[in-house]
Amino acid sequence: MIKGVHNDLIVSDVVIVGAGPAGCSAALALKGSGKKVLLVDKSFFPRSKTCGDSVPAHALLGLENLVPGIYDDFLSTVESVSFRQSALVFPNGQKLFFSWPLPGYVAERRAFDGFLLEKVLGSTDTQVITGLKVVDYKRSDQLIKLATSNIGGTSGPDILASVVIAADGAPSLAARKLAGVMPDPEAYGQAVRCYFDGVKGMDEGIELVFYHPHFFPGYFWIFPMPGGRVNAGFGMPEVARRKLKISLSELFKQFREQHPEVRKMLEQAVQAGDLRGGMVPFAMKRQIWSGPGFMLTGDAASMVDPVSGDGIMQAVRSGVLAGIAASTGNIAMYDQQIEKYLWNCMKSQRRTIRLMSGFPQLIRIAAWLGRFDWLRKRFQRWIW
Repeated sequence: MIKGVHNDLIVSDVVIVGAGPAGCSAALALKGSGKKVLLVDKSFFPRSKTCGDSVPAHALLGLENLVPGIYDDFLSTVESVSFRQSALVFPNGQKLFFSWPLPGYVAERRAFDGFLLEKVLGSTDTQVITGLKVVDYKRSDQLIKLATSNIGGTSGPDILASVVIAADGAPSLAARKLAGVMPDPEAYGQAVRCYFDGVKGMDEGIELVFYHPHFFPGYFWIFPMPGGRVNAGFGMPEVARRKLKISLSELFKQFREQHPEVRKMLEQAVQAGDLRGGMVPFAMKRQIWSGPGFMLTGDAASMVDPVSGDGIMQAVRSGVLAGIAASTGNIAMYDQQIEKYLWNCMKSQRRTIRLMSGFPQLIRIAAWLGRFDWLRKRFQRWIW
């Protein structure tokens, strides 16, 4: 792995921009393709990443064919807490539980992303450069030219590539420059999170999501982490936040104070680190996912689950699909695969969000019906 470069020009068959789950998955999918692959990221690793830190088992299983044993390696090397249930918690303390057929894991993105990057370095011929930020994209004949800068602002090398796999998160410069996709307030949200120690009443096997009618469609979460720490955060669709004209940090504070269960759990907790935020690009509106010489993946392709807020599984899957398309030289297949395996699979989530946003009282009805096991299971299948 190279930290910063000063060459005048780098030529590659495929350049992957962003070394998170989507970018690393694309690099792993290109293993053995015979392509010259370059993976760049603006940060030095290990690095922190604002996220709920929840890693679905499906994300790891999706990489098993590329890196046999990666699931077991994750369990043995990345510190995590597993969960098999999630609960929607109401202000009166009532809980609506959902059980999952496969476990999920809560692990710091700093550790998880570093784990994936080590797999790329150890099992592929991908050239990796960190501390190199892409600042512009331009077409040059049949190639795409990327202008870069090093940490500190000095000019970096230009990069010429036949194919660009954009895994640069949200908001994505590649999406704006190559696909002409601008962030749409009706299709993304904002979220903030921080860590707490000494939280009361946590069960390591359950992720908690808190509902309050005054803050809907926003929600608060508390996820268990190793060592008794929790990841706590608040998210809300951007359209709703703009109507309130309040910052996410203030909404986080207000929810913490006004939801009795959250207040009780955090009243003696100690905050560990600053409150950090970012954009959450939901898969609510169909957009351009690829074009001549480029593919958008993960958050850059607006692939976050509208209900759960999970983006890691979609990042891994879209990264793998982009890597396969780049290795075969058939970029046209990428859109078809994204539609089939990701976009269409989230149809029920989009329907649920639209319905709940129009009729928020349905959440309380669902909570009442959730007392009946067979109805709760049907409701869970309908959502997910």
